[in-house]
Amino acid sequence: MDIKTIDQRYSVSDQLTATDLDALAANGIKLVVNFRPDGEGGDAQPLSATLAAKAASLGIAYADIPVLPNQIRPEHVQQLQALLNMHAGPVLGFCRTGNRAGQVYQQALHSGPASAETGAKPACCQSSEQAGLFHKVKSWLSP
Repeated sequence: MDIKTIDQRYSVSDQLTATDLDALAANGIKLVVNFRPDGEGGDAQPLSATLAAKAASLGIAYADIPVLPNQIRPEHVQQLQALLNMHAGPVLGFCRTGNRAGQVYQQALHSGPASAETGAKPACCQSSEQAGLFHKVKSWLSP
C-alpha cells in the first residue's frame, strides 16, 4: 500500500488488501472508495465484496465505483461527489496505481453540483440490494 495525500481530506493508494484496511482503520480513514473493476488484476486482486465486508467489520464506510482505465465518465465523478457530500471524514480512494482515484477526485472538485445535493442516490447505490447499504452508510456519516 503506497498512500499519497492529495489534500487534508483525500488520499489515494494502489491496490488494497484486506490487511491494509486494518492499518487504514488505525489511521482514522472513515471512507474507502474502490475505483478498480473486479477482475482487472486477475486472481491476485481481492474482490470488492471481500474488501467491503472487511471494511464494514472495522467501521469503515466502503464504496465501489468501478472505472476502466482512461474511461472516467461524468457518472463516476457524480458518484464520488455524492459520497464526499455525505462523508466528512478522511477518505482514501484506490485503484491499480492510484491515478484513476486521483483523477476522479480532481474532476469531482472542479465540476458542478453533486447528485447528493439534489437528493439522488449515487448510481453505485441505486439497486434494491445496495439501497439498504446506502442507508446504513448514510446513517454512519450523519451527525
